[in-house]
Amino acid sequence: MRADPVRNSRKLKQLEKQMNSAANYDEWAEFAQAHDELSGQKRWRQVDQTSQYDYAQIRLRLDKLRSLRARHDHHGLLFTLNEGIHGNIDGIGRHSLYGRAKFGTKTLIEQYIDEVDDALRFLAELDSNEIDVQQKLDFFYRVNICYGRSALMLSGGGVLGFYHLGVVKTMLEQGLLPRVISGSSAGALVAGTLGTHTDTELEKFYDPANVMTEAEREASAFTRMFFGANAQIDVADLEKLIARMIPDLTLQEAYEKTGRQISISVAPAEQYKRYRLLNAITSPNVYVRAAVMASCAVPGVFPPVMLMAKNQHGERQPYLPTRKWVDGSIADDLPAAPAAAVFRQSLHCEHGESHRDSVPEK
Repeated sequence: MRADPVRNSRKLKQLEKQMNSAANYDEWAEFAQAHDELSGQKRWRQVDQTSQYDYAQIRLRLDKLRSLRARHDHHGLLFTLNEGIHGNIDGIGRHSLYGRAKFGTKTLIEQYIDEVDDALRFLAELDSNEIDVQQKLDFFYRVNICYGRSALMLSGGGVLGFYHLGVVKTMLEQGLLPRVISGSSAGALVAGTLGTHTDTELEKFYDPANVMTEAEREASAFTRMFFGANAQIDVADLEKLIARMIPDLTLQEAYEKTGRQISISVAPAEQYKRYRLLNAITSPNVYVRAAVMASCAVPGVFPPVMLMAKNQHGERQPYLPTRKWVDGSIADDLPAAPAAAVFRQSLHCEHGESHRDSVPEK
């Protein structure tokens, strides 16, 4: 029996609505897979062939990695992984491969990525008698540099920043939240919260009653700012919101507490000054609250902010006292290149056993 195109179209739209209103990831995944089944994208995923990546080479590499592991050829496995030690090998990182199906990409690519992941874990846990410890360390250092690390970049967006909370909640539940997180403006508020709370503390934060209460408070503040005959907001409202959500810690103290490396983007209030990405590497003694306050300081709405830092005596003092800072999204809403440069340099420092504070405070 031939499929009814009109009925299928209605069913696809219904599934899309169900995906948009899903209460959790598992529910969303169920609707997404049903959508791929009905639209024919499931079949697309199962077929290796496409001009968008070199599927023949990926198939060869996958079979070779599986064979080497099965034969316990550990040195051969290490050599083969070294040959393809970057994330976009043979085009598998092409954006179009991840925007067609609702749930996943080509099954071959997923199998290859899983096999590389399994092989890396296998080598990491392998007895040192099989592969020299120094050889392992050198290999995994190169892996860290060449494969890179995942990062979550949270943009500005005012009250729409609450969408970030849903994304983060799902990533936490699935064990996928990266340790490197950047935030600008509203995104800085969420990044600051993540960087100063442990996973256990975040579970309490994500209690529906707590999230709803905070959402209502912030929505009320934004309503006063943008709507009504006398639209205005007191900077004290923003300060109270940040104080409620973010403990009084420096960027370095936050990193030591949670292991999350957060970066807060701030823009200079003065002309001809460069914007900054504040984190535990570039500015470890800056207070997270001050960094977030500066990144949220929308010009024309909030005054520019002077950053504050903890000195060697544990006292607060101005950080770069001749400068003030504003909304980070003005300069770079998603500072991918600066973040990559900072954390690539940090890897070199760690490998060379340099001290984390290689960039001095001024």
